Amino acid sequence: MHALLSRIWCGGLMVLAMSTAGCTDDVNLTSSGPTLTIDEEFTRIAQEVPGFGGYYYDDSGALNVVLTQPSLQLDAARELLSARRVEGSGSMVVQQGQYDFVELSRWRDRLDAEMLSSLIFTDVDEVRNRVAVGVSPAVRAELEAALARLLIPAAAVIIQESEPVQEHQTAYTYLHYRNRPLAGGLQIKRYSGGYCTLGFNVRRNGKLGFFTNTHCTNLNTVLYQGPWVSDRLGATTEDPAFWTGGSVVYNGSTYTCPQGNYCRFSDAAYTDYDDAVQSEAHLGYIFRTEQENAYTGGDPVGVAHLQIDNDKPFFRIVGKAYHVAVGERVHKVGQRTGWTSGKVTATCANSQNGNTRLFCQMWGGGAGYSGDSGSPVFRRVPGSDSDVELVGIYWGSAMSPIGSIEQDFGTLDVAAESASSGP
Repeated sequence: MHALLSRIWCGGLMVLAMSTAGCTDDVNLTSSGPTLTIDEEFTRIAQEVPGFGGYYYDDSGALNVVLTQPSLQLDAARELLSARRVEGSGSMVVQQGQYDFVELSRWRDRLDAEMLSSLIFTDVDEVRNRVAVGVSPAVRAELEAALARLLIPAAAVIIQESEPVQEHQTAYTYLHYRNRPLAGGLQIKRYSGGYCTLGFNVRRNGKLGFFTNTHCTNLNTVLYQGPWVSDRLGATTEDPAFWTGGSVVYNGSTYTCPQGNYCRFSDAAYTDYDDAVQSEAHLGYIFRTEQENAYTGGDPVGVAHLQIDNDKPFFRIVGKAYHVAVGERVHKVGQRTGWTSGKVTATCANSQNGNTRLFCQMWGGGAGYSGDSGSPVFRRVPGSDSDVELVGIYWGSAMSPIGSIEQDFGTLDVAAESASSGP
């Protein structure tokens, strides 16, 4: 059974997905905290400035703000975004919108509740001011009928024929070689087969450990970095259960997972480093290659794009980026394609793959290939050559944002402790 589907929450017990036919208990979990996703942030702003439809950055880097009645809402929106220190709010460009973000979110939620397992993704698209829905061609007629039945205006929905997102895990690879210290971007593997990427280190429960994708591992799976049994990193320590048949309420937003579907916020799993390698792990660092976007596509030939920059071998994590907007450039370092970057195209899409749903995933960014699963995704700090903010982890043409990871695992300590604490 695929690792991504092997752990679900059912009736208060962790069970195998194969044995859930008789599971009917709902879950209703409630928590509160800071706005960990940009959709939550947009919802809060729209509650204070009715008619606010979100914001994004265009190709020139200008902040674009969507408003349904710009002449009435502009001053309030500018004041609120300035107070939140949104970059570019002093000279923002106003775009005429037709729908309020809260309104679009409500329609997206209705579709999720009605057609969850039939859809590939749903997203409140702040650039086009619509609900974007991905479906296979066979489901299009069913979706159009559902829009009419749910009283959702067809003009408010963009239907995109799509294929399910593929996870980037593989049983073969080019390099990385064994590297120390242990930091984000390195190749990791299971001896039973399969290569992925070490995402980012954290300090958790008094120990150092690291994150990668849940589809790369299982609870208690031993992971290695290097060719020998002695290169063991540790055994996967935390991998929260998927839930089914209930709802999670977070910051006023309800995330519903009907029976027969298995849901989580992130494709992420955590591993404590063994005591023997605690001193070899460095908190807050990601390996840096010599070239950005040197990967040329397809199955890469050669390893020039994987060469670590000996003069500047690391990016240093100085914080977390929760509210990355469409149009912002993000970067990733993966053990198969190296350092790649690109612009965000969707910020909080609910991704459906078979009967598994991940809430609030990010799309776009740098190119990836098999083996890049788990790669750290980050945003560079303006004015610094090496400082970055952690955005999340890559899982195959999509990313789990740090806010979604923290909804599964709680607040994470990811930043380098000081400028002098690095390798």
